[in-house]
Amino acid sequence: MLRRTFFATMALLALAATANAGPMFVYLVTDPATTAGAGIPSVNGLAPTSSRSGAGTWHLYAVDDSTTDFGIRNYQIAITPAAGGTVPAINHRSPNDAAWDTATNDGPFAAGFNDLRSGNNINPIVAGQGLANTPNIANFGKTAGDFQTSETLSGNLPATHPGVISGAWGLYADPGTAGIANPGVGGSGLPRNALFIAEGTYTGGVPTVGATQIAVWTNSGLTSSSFAPQTTTNVNPFVPEPATMALLGLACVGGLGLRRRHA
Repeated sequence: MLRRTFFATMALLALAATANAGPMFVYLVTDPATTAGAGIPSVNGLAPTSSRSGAGTWHLYAVDDSTTDFGIRNYQIAITPAAGGTVPAINHRSPNDAAWDTATNDGPFAAGFNDLRSGNNINPIVAGQGLANTPNIANFGKTAGDFQTSETLSGNLPATHPGVISGAWGLYADPGTAGIANPGVGGSGLPRNALFIAEGTYTGGVPTVGATQIAVWTNSGLTSSSFAPQTTTNVNPFVPEPATMALLGLACVGGLGLRRRHA
């Protein structure tokens, strides 16, 4: 009986994993208790940029769970207000080092999501990397990182970062962004760190992620890209969906019944 309970539970868990499967996830954390960077230690003097928290605010994240690409290259993401509501403020917060310089002052250079970057209060939210960046950066939406490390690894000397936005990424204060715990997510089951893209305010009902297009790097040299083959919106892969919790509850109830009958 216990063996049957085990296999029944495993089958339900497999169904739950399927419900959350998808290479790309884009979702909102609404009414966050703190700013996205609250309490997160800086890395090489760099940290997430965030100023929104509390009722009537939101944070936008993306997670790349693919095992065949090399992270987010560009995105276009619409925020859709609830019926009768509005999205009056949008702050673009994805990592952007638009005018960094090396110790020998041979810049300025650009890194991060600097290409065709939409300004604040523009919907949809748009940005990319790759046209004039030095360097391009891999694994946005998969791992944590910072501009100082990325730019040094590209062969440049230690740099200065005037006006940088979200100079470090992948570790955030919001529950359900991996943070320091960094659990496995989605279909891959691998550790992932979400990418903080934007934040803002809303009135009326809770807004949702609308029309979304995301391109990913398709080679390790970061010279080619294509659209993500599957994008799941409004699903946080770090937080079980209600249907998943219901399946787990059924597994527990079934297991208790079988144990009671066996006794």
